[in-house]
Amino acid sequence: MQALLGDLTGHELERVAVAVIRENRSRLQKAQELFEEIDRIEGAGLPNEQLEQLRHDYRIAMLNLHTHHQLVSMVVERLGFVPEIDGQRPDLN
Repeated sequence: MQALLGDLTGHELERVAVAVIRENRSRLQKAQELFEEIDRIEGAGLPNEQLEQLRHDYRIAMLNLHTHHQLVSMVVERLGFVPEIDGQRPDLN
């Protein structure tokens, strides 16, 4: 990873940071949607064949989100600051 980021200018690294943060937001949204769908189906109390697949998809989404979050952290750390995205500085707690 360091080799991929090492030769980038500050501007290029900032563009990469913005892109990975946006991707992270997208992954978070997908995981949230899966979680809400699982909750909705479980709350209805009806048997649903899709539930196990949704749970699997949610687990995979969370694993991917966690892995991608590590990438975001690495890029932002290398950049030295959290770049503005759409006029805002995102929280990366």
